[in-house]
Amino acid sequence: MIGIFSIGRARRASRRAKRTLSPTDWQIAADAWHRVADSLPRSARVWVQYGHALRRANRSAEACGAYHKAIALDRDLVGAWVGLGIAWKAQGARSSAMDAFTQALRLDPNALTARNELLLYGGRSEQPEPTHGRLAMADALAGLAVSLRETRDWQRDFNQASLFPLQDYAHFRRLNWVPAPEAAASIDFTVLIDADAATPVQLRATIQSLLRQTHGEWRARIEAPQALREHPVGSLCHVDPRVRFTDADREEPEEPTDWLLLVEAGTILAPDALGWFAWTANETACVAAYCDHDHVTLDWKYGPIHHDPVLQPVYDRHWFADAGVRPAALLVRRSDVDGKADLVQMLARMSSCPVAHIPQILASRLADASPPRPTATPVKDAGGTGGEARIAVIIPTRDNAPLLSVCVRSLIDKAARPDLLDIIIVSNRSAKAETHALLAELKRDASTTVLDFDEPFNWSRANNVAVQESRAELLLFLNDDTEMLSDQWDALVRSDLVGPHPAGMVGALLFYPHGGIQHAGVVMGVNEGGPEHEARWQSNDECGPLARWKRVRACSAVTGAFMAMPRTLFDRLGGFDEANFIIAYNDIDMCLRVRESGEIVLYDPRITLIHHESISRGANLTRDMVAWDCGELEALHRRWGQALFQDPGYNLHYTRQGYPFDGYRHPAAAEVEAHIRRSASDHPWAVSRVE
Repeated sequence: MIGIFSIGRARRASRRAKRTLSPTDWQIAADAWHRVADSLPRSARVWVQYGHALRRANRSAEACGAYHKAIALDRDLVGAWVGLGIAWKAQGARSSAMDAFTQALRLDPNALTARNELLLYGGRSEQPEPTHGRLAMADALAGLAVSLRETRDWQRDFNQASLFPLQDYAHFRRLNWVPAPEAAASIDFTVLIDADAATPVQLRATIQSLLRQTHGEWRARIEAPQALREHPVGSLCHVDPRVRFTDADREEPEEPTDWLLLVEAGTILAPDALGWFAWTANETACVAAYCDHDHVTLDWKYGPIHHDPVLQPVYDRHWFADAGVRPAALLVRRSDVDGKADLVQMLARMSSCPVAHIPQILASRLADASPPRPTATPVKDAGGTGGEARIAVIIPTRDNAPLLSVCVRSLIDKAARPDLLDIIIVSNRSAKAETHALLAELKRDASTTVLDFDEPFNWSRANNVAVQESRAELLLFLNDDTEMLSDQWDALVRSDLVGPHPAGMVGALLFYPHGGIQHAGVVMGVNEGGPEHEARWQSNDECGPLARWKRVRACSAVTGAFMAMPRTLFDRLGGFDEANFIIAYNDIDMCLRVRESGEIVLYDPRITLIHHESISRGANLTRDMVAWDCGELEALHRRWGQALFQDPGYNLHYTRQGYPFDGYRHPAAAEVEAHIRRSASDHPWAVSRVE
């Protein structure tokens, strides 16, 4: 009887906690369920409820213990495995969390919470059953009359079912075919094939792929040594008069075409490749165009095996500085080619011209022993680059003395020129004695200013006010819970903001204190929600697709935990929006305004920090906090509209559901065409507001 009364009290406490979402109320519920567990120690379901309450009270380690006791009593209890996975996730134990979610799905393939958690955590490949190609589900969607809620659930599952895990690329590639739209006018190509270092097999593959093109208005010119000309592969020039070798010993007549397609021998063009390039040249004002590609291993018996896709972003000169991701096929105007064309150098010269990106896998490079690998951007000596621009480092804080001390000391110790730093600490109603003692100590340094900000918390306003305390040319907005790891970080910031190709905003690579990436840029348009950090929860040494998390590149936005920009641009944009973004999304709004002005937001992983943000951030928000966050997200959407769902650096072939980059999808033809048109603008990374 005691147990029954205790269960009733515990259930009432849990219902109250669910209404408020308050950690304090969940603590009360946890205490109540603890008493029940003491009186009913053999009830697995009681231990599950106790675990749920502990987890929501921010006691994840204890929650794991409760779930383990439940599992020991009943290994088939799906709720225990799901709760255990969420508790492990809150502690950053990625592998253990994925194992728990996977076990829950083995017990119940319809455990949607486990499946969704696994997908959001980057574990698509860990699911115990295939998640793509379910044609029966498509039939059910078309033929069943179900309620609106059921339709939404089925539609979400169908969207997941149409995705392909990363390890199933070969299957995805076989089904990936979007026919080229009809070009409005005739386009005649000259295909320049670089075969100087090619084998006969490579040249044969390229020529034969040209002979299979659906767009027939082309001619091919091959640059090759004499030995290759005399090889039997040279007979293909007699098979089709459109194919011939160039003669280095005599002056070649000028090609009558306006467009040149540059490829290397060993590149196999998809049958519709020239058709897509023709449509792009007709429909946009581009001076150049490139496509996605992959690598292929040919097997005479089983056919081509496609692998290692290179799914490109919209044009970014930083990205294409690496020859490992150079396009396999580049369309350029004949007038822009002077002498022998080098794809990497040519792309670098086009930073101020409209360059179209065709998000279709239109080429495949023959693989030798191994495909060429992109490399992370090397750390260069930035000393002296950017002159002697002063940097104002603005750090809002409130009673966070231990972390603030580490933050400031690490900045100074790691700086190349600490004498060029103006450190401005914005103390927002700090009350603890240890905080005031630290601030008094820091103020003894002439380069450090402590600004008392006696107003209710407003992150945007606090930073705006602090900017007025310094005349520094560069501004760095920094969280007080960060610790700098990179030597000469300030020289890198100057190089990025004042160098030969200056950015409008610079962000950094952030790690969790106990390991794992917290931020590697921000990606838009995933999961139909707000902006998400790239690479969250991945291991520190994980490079990401095409080494993107370890290379300098343009991105949609960066976190306000570390964001640097020129003062002139900050003033021109009017600072942070104090009225609409008091707590959240102020950094995203600023990045979008930087892009709106035509400037680039740059992610620089050479600058690394530890960020002591909670791994379980957001798990314990109260109902009022959730409503506030949604209100600021609504304001962001009201201002920027579709810009929140379009990311120039996130290829259309990557999943929009679950963890970013965790699977492949087939974009619709209309989606591809719209992307091409946007990419061919003068400022493809720019956005427009809807207000």
